[in-house]
Amino acid sequence: MDEELDSLFFREKPTLALLALEEMNPAYAALIAKRIDSTFPHTTSILSQMEKHGLIRARPEGRVRYLELTARGRKVARALKNLRETLREPQEHWNRLDRLSQILNSRGNRGSELSLGPLRRDLAKLKDSGIEDVRRAAEDMDNSIKRTIANRK
Repeated sequence: MDEELDSLFFREKPTLALLALEEMNPAYAALIAKRIDSTFPHTTSILSQMEKHGLIRARPEGRVRYLELTARGRKVARALKNLRETLREPQEHWNRLDRLSQILNSRGNRGSELSLGPLRRDLAKLKDSGIEDVRRAAEDMDNSIKRTIANRK
């Protein structure tokens, strides 16, 4: 992995700058600096690095250099946005999924269909959480329980 890019995007201001550029497209350096609460020189330094790595392009119009994301920049912005959303997901959903998985795995083939029912009810609640990754994981676990029940019949 490119260490220069790592150090660029695992800091707050560059991440905010790229996400701001995505929302404000096109924009210019002073506007981005104001939006991310950064100094103009620091922001222009960040934007220069992004341009060097092909994430943004500048389009001069008179005295203003308008900035816009490249296809690669949009891809990185989407990934950063997804990462931020994932980090903001309520941890209790993931903790609950982990506990249910531990219960399911500890029972192995010894659990009866009756004891699997409460697990499926808890999974149904997680499937309605509104968080896509949690919903998918809960569905996968529920499908595993269904297969276990079907194999016993």
